[in-house]
Amino acid sequence: MFSRRRSAFTLIELLVVIAIIAVLIGLLLPAVQKVREAAARAKCSNNLKQLGLAIHAYHDANSRLMDGGHKVTISYPMGWVPRLFPFFEEGNRASILVGRGLDSIGPYRTVYTNITGVITTPIKVFICPSSTLGEVSPDTPTQTWASDPSNQGALHYRANGGAAGVGVNPAAPSDPARAFVTSGIIYPYSSTRLTDIADGTSNTLLFGESSAANWTLQSKSWGGIQPWTFGFYYYDDASYLTIDNKILQYPINYSGTFQYNNTPFTSYHSGGVNVGLCDGSVRFLRDTTPLDQLQALATRANGEVNFAGN
Repeated sequence: MFSRRRSAFTLIELLVVIAIIAVLIGLLLPAVQKVREAAARAKCSNNLKQLGLAIHAYHDANSRLMDGGHKVTISYPMGWVPRLFPFFEEGNRASILVGRGLDSIGPYRTVYTNITGVITTPIKVFICPSSTLGEVSPDTPTQTWASDPSNQGALHYRANGGAAGVGVNPAAPSDPARAFVTSGIIYPYSSTRLTDIADGTSNTLLFGESSAANWTLQSKSWGGIQPWTFGFYYYDDASYLTIDNKILQYPINYSGTFQYNNTPFTSYHSGGVNVGLCDGSVRFLRDTTPLDQLQALATRANGEVNFAGN
């Protein structure tokens, strides 16, 4: 009887198959990455929609929006963020913080040993899933007097404090780095009602995304991407350090120098950032959007009605 030889791949054939598989993987990876980014961008957009709904619920309950700073006798209180908690299923966290007093010194600036989990447990609706910064605040310089601020919950969305140079406070600030304007939605002493938005709620920014540190981490001090636990600091009637609300002064994904109160909109999304509008809708603004259009979107009653976005 003749024995049959068993067929097998030659080395060359095996190498060809491996090469084909490598090419296919190379072709598929960009597509997979695009799908993942599209999903992350959609989740980021949904975060802003939830915040928009919560803001409207707060407005319905209080007939106005919360302010972005007010006179307090202590330093470093929390801002608009915890005041919004009861309106998007964070009531338990809110009750703990309210029990300590929202206008008491915030956990950013002091040791909150008995509620550490409340301030470090991430709040998903504040976090852009595309951000490589993660769920905490690594852009925050660590201080010995604080409750591990770099591990406090991230805040990747800032309220619109207005356009630079529009609605300038008539009093001279003691420090230009802490000057604020009054042309936006949430800023020091604001008491904005939706009916005050003469430019139209669909043409005015409510929130903008700041989820990428386009600078060396921890190098921007108070102008970096701080946690939700720090809202503002009162210096005098014309000077505030605003952390959770910002002046719009620079283009999207700007990476140059800036002051504390005008941290730019940034993200890891390809080509732009997500923004929430005062009507509750969300748009994607490309980083090619002209600065004058961005600043027009930041004013509530300056006569601009044109919106640019996807």
